[in-house]
Amino acid sequence: PLKDSRAAVVQAPASLVHNDYTKVSAPNRIDKLRQTPSSNDVYRLREGKASLLDPDVVQEVLDGKRRFAFVNVWRNISPSAPVQQSPLAFVDAQTAHSNDLRTFRIHYTDRVGENYFCCPSESHRWWFYPEMVHDEAVLLKQWDSFGDFAKGRGHDSKHSTFSIHSAFEHNSITDPPPRESVEVRCVVIWPPKFNDGETHQP
Repeated sequence: PLKDSRAAVVQAPASLVHNDYTKVSAPNRIDKLRQTPSSNDVYRLREGKASLLDPDVVQEVLDGKRRFAFVNVWRNISPSAPVQQSPLAFVDAQTAHSNDLRTFRIHYTDRVGENYFCCPSESHRWWFYPEMVHDEAVLLKQWDSFGDFAKGRGHDSKHSTFSIHSAFEHNSITDPPPRESVEVRCVVIWPPKFNDGETHQP
């Protein structure tokens, strides 16, 4: 466990091609965040038993009146070493299809979550940011209710729903320093009726 973290632990880089939410788990998770935090929530240990999100706002999200997204901030926390070991790579959403996805369930003490595994495909186009330094960060979209896939289309042709991602071994670098990174998940909720996703700010 990290010093003074109370619950957070250091995890190894995830080398499975995946996304953290599915059509089922994304709305389920935001619904859970309007409830009293449970035993699996670090937030409860830090802040007590107040819910993280306004229940009325979340209900508007679930009713389709508000656009919402889960976005992770991923960054290098080493002040001296760039990320060379197990950097994070992303699949261009326009090159992935729902047929590539496989759902797997994660059983927590208080809930069951779902993630997507992604099968390999020659159509996938991969990107990564080499040797990210301490003052650089990536915003990683884990779910966007405005995305084409979230709206029932099989392919994110215009608006992406999520960014399939994975750590990978960069074989061109010999004996790289251990990766030191942090990832923080954020919830983004747009104002009601501003659900076109084009010009309005969250």
